[in-house]
Parts: sequence; C-alpha cells; structure tokens
Amino acid sequence: MTTRRFAWLGTLVGTVVVLSVVACQTEGRRSGAGALTPPFLDTPVAARPADSAALVERGRALYAENCAQCHGESGAGDGFGAPFLVPPPRDLVAAEYKFRTTSSGGLPTDEDLFRIISRGANGTGMPPWQHLLGDDDRWALVEYVKTLSPKFERWPERTAMPLTEPPAERGDPTRGGAVYTKMQCAQCHGADGRGTGPTALTQKDSKGRFVNTRDFTSPGTFRTGWTEREIVRTLETGMNGVPMPSYAQAMTAAEKYDLAAYIMSMAAPGSGDQKRSAARSMAGVGRPDRVIALREHKWQYEPAEIRIKAGDVVRVEFSVTDNGLGAGHGFAIDGYDQEVFINGAMVGAPQSVTFRIDRPGRYKYYCATQCSTTELHPRMNGVLIVE
Repeated sequence: MTTRRFAWLGTLVGTVVVLSVVACQTEGRRSGAGALTPPFLDTPVAARPADSAALVERGRALYAENCAQCHGESGAGDGFGAPFLVPPPRDLVAAEYKFRTTSSGGLPTDEDLFRIISRGANGTGMPPWQHLLGDDDRWALVEYVKTLSPKFERWPERTAMPLTEPPAERGDPTRGGAVYTKMQCAQCHGADGRGTGPTALTQKDSKGRFVNTRDFTSPGTFRTGWTEREIVRTLETGMNGVPMPSYAQAMTAAEKYDLAAYIMSMAAPGSGDQKRSAARSMAGVGRPDRVIALREHKWQYEPAEIRIKAGDVVRVEFSVTDNGLGAGHGFAIDGYDQEVFINGAMVGAPQSVTFRIDRPGRYKYYCATQCSTTELHPRMNGVLIVE
C-alpha cells in the first residue's frame, strides 16, 4: 500500500503542476490569479490550533504515515523513496529551507512551513497536502517537523523580512535584461535562461551534491509559483543550502521587478523545445575510434550490454523513443559520471558523448535523468565491459 501511495502522489504532483501552468494566464503572472495551485505567498494560512503535546503527537503519527517514506524516520531526507527523487527530499534535521519569507540563512516562520506543506513544491516529489490533510493536521505536522531539528529550539522567534512590494510601474523586461547581465545571472542560468551557464555543472549543495540551476524557460519548474512576487521573494531571501544567494541589498525595487519580468519573458512561446538538455564529454580525448548507437525503448537500454577495448575513444550516440515524465532520458557511466553524462535527451533530439576508459573492467551505465517516479527509472541501466 505504501509503495502504491508513493507512486500515486508522484502522479498527483505532476498533474497539479501541469494544470497550474496551463491555467496561469498572462495577466495573472503578477498575482498568480488563475492558477489552480496558488503561489507560495498567496497560499492561505489557516487558523492555528492551540499548542499542546497532543498536537505534536498527532503530527508524529501523520509524519510516520505520510512523510517518512521520503524524508526518512528521523527527518534526514533518507526515506526509501529518496533515491528515486530529483531533487532529493528536504533534510529536515539540517533545516536548510529554500522557501521562506525570512532573511538569507534564517529558519522559516511557522506560517512558511504551513504554506509549503499545504501547496507542495512544483516539479518535485512534494505534493500539495492541502488536498489530502485538514488544516489542523497540517499544523500538527508543522509542530512535529520543528522537533526534528535542534535549530528551531535555539531560535524559537522567527520573523518574516519586509519583502519588496511591486512598484507602481510594471516591471520592464528590456531593462530587466540589463539587470540580468549586471548581476551575472548568465554564469549559472545561461544567456538563454535554460540553466546551462558556464558554472552550472559545478554547482553543489551544502552536502556536496551537484544541483541543477533553474531553467527559466520552463514555468512548471518554478518551485513556488511562476509569478513576479515569487521571483522577487527568491531574489531577496536566497535559497538556503544551495548556491543561490540573496540579492536583497544588491538591487533597487525597480531592478528586482524588471529582472523578474525579464526572467518570465524567457518562457514565452518559442520553438517548442523548452526542456533542459545537456551533454558532457570527456575533455581532450580526440576523435572517436568507435561509434555506438544506443537507444532507450520502454525504459530500457538497447543494447543492455556494450563491449569496448581499453584505451579506445568511444562516442555513444543516444536516442530515445519516449520522453519519460517529460524530462526525457539520460546516460552516465558509474565512476565517470562527472566527466561523461547526458541529461534530457528527447524524442527527435538525440545526444552524444565521447569518452575513453583505460582500465579494463565492468562498469554500469544508467539513466542520469529522473524519467519516472515508479520502478521504471531504476530499471534503466546496462553494463559496459572494457576489455
């Protein structure tokens, strides 16, 4: 039952994300009007029940039933579903929360925790619990989640920072482009906003794990909602635990909303190829001695076994027959996955990588893209035999 519930929740999140993006009309960008899932700042905060030991115990039971599958029994983000989720579940013990109304490095307010539990996070495995649990139950989870980290006991008073209100004049994307250049956003997010800037592949979180930079061309990946206010809030609070800093003091109010307008303009209708994709080959290996055609079909690699000679330069040309969850499929070699990988190969948009392995042995190759939330993604692996 637990496994089925986990898969169902993943499907629910995907459905809500897609519907939210479709429903968000141009005029609703600033306020979030028209979205089925309201933005983080507009998520209603219900009246809070009186604090009590019983409320915390209720939260403990709800957490064990609904949250431990991903976040782990202790809250360390190591539940049984964690290996199948990209991005990984929040480590509630470390308490490095991205989505807040507090200043950079700060803990979220209780209201912030209630909002994110209620609405979930777009493009992740975190579902909108407002559709599954009542108001008092979500408040019980807030109280229990705080017991998982000693930080909340050390800092019981947490105050929201004054967020910049929209100026009288609407943000201008042309001026925002100049701000984008001035703030060097392209270093991580790329000149075209697809999250493939020159430093994108080196970004790590506080645990040393590589993280993706936001792809501005895909509104559904904006975790807390695709609105100007949410973008400005992120610019001001920063994101704890990842390299996204706070720009609260670095820009004027007008510059922040101009930049938000420019970022949102990147998701305007284009070629239709709005998905993040990247391929990285091993540097300095030269021309390939051998070219191998590799195909994904029904969440399996064809062929599932590849034999090469040690020292040969090999190019793998990878094509797919479906787009998985909409993210495409990938390829990486165990032990070489920081030097050789493909992310987001789509139907009609194959990718290729070139590499050389000098040491004989058996190496696993696997999908480097989160292509499924069920048992399908873990099935995508094969064996590379270097003779």
